[in-house]
Amino acid sequence: MLGAALLHASWHALIKNSGDPLIGLAGMNMFSTSVALVVLPFVTVPEGGVWMILALSVLLHNGYKLGLARLYRHAELSQAYPLARGFCPILATVIAFFALGESPTAYQLFGIVLISGGILAMRLDEADARPGMSLLFIVFVTGLMVAAYTVLDAYGARLSGDWLSFLVWLMFLDGLAFVGLISLLRGGTLWTTVCREWRLTLISGFLGVTAFSVFLWALSRGLTGGVSALRETSVLFASLIGILIYKERYSLRKLAGIVCITAGIITFALRV
Repeated sequence: MLGAALLHASWHALIKNSGDPLIGLAGMNMFSTSVALVVLPFVTVPEGGVWMILALSVLLHNGYKLGLARLYRHAELSQAYPLARGFCPILATVIAFFALGESPTAYQLFGIVLISGGILAMRLDEADARPGMSLLFIVFVTGLMVAAYTVLDAYGARLSGDWLSFLVWLMFLDGLAFVGLISLLRGGTLWTTVCREWRLTLISGFLGVTAFSVFLWALSRGLTGGVSALRETSVLFASLIGILIYKERYSLRKLAGIVCITAGIITFALRV
């Protein structure tokens, strides 16, 4: 999961610094759809209610990607990524409590306090305060969608009884829907850009497929809030990539917030 978190942060960094985040995400989905199409003949076909879960999950995944692209147009990676992802363990734990009957432990509750404190510290940074309420709204909606599809995917993978089948069908349907949507929004620009930036498409696609596969495998057998928290250790990697590689600005308060969020996430993960 820690390795998957690093891969997860890496593809976010690539998409954030692509010319058009929507096209970058669509390119990733072309890769994941192609991989899924190759594997589809070798996995079982979902039954009954699993199809409804897949349909709802596709809607949430697509909504998340649209929100993510908008977020990356308004904020730096080291600011946007921790804010968007920092909410996810908290929201996923709450949703899983009501939807799946998973009860948080005392350590998870302590982790929530640390995460919230870290987010507040980052938000109060003078440089980060400029985007205003519109950025916070996008951050919250994006984080809510991630938390919702996390719980839904965990339920779907367990209900299907075959996490790999659920993963492959989800990647295929989600990628197909998103590429179709961006084709309508961007027209021929999508295809010319993907062909021109084929290296970005292949690398980000490979990182995304690998990271999400590990994540769904873990969801199929672990407590949803804890798995979500462990995945979000990627906020540390993303922030360091933004600061060290892309030379984004930083402050002591932002760094303290990153450390606090990461400490809260680790508290979640180690005491699941």
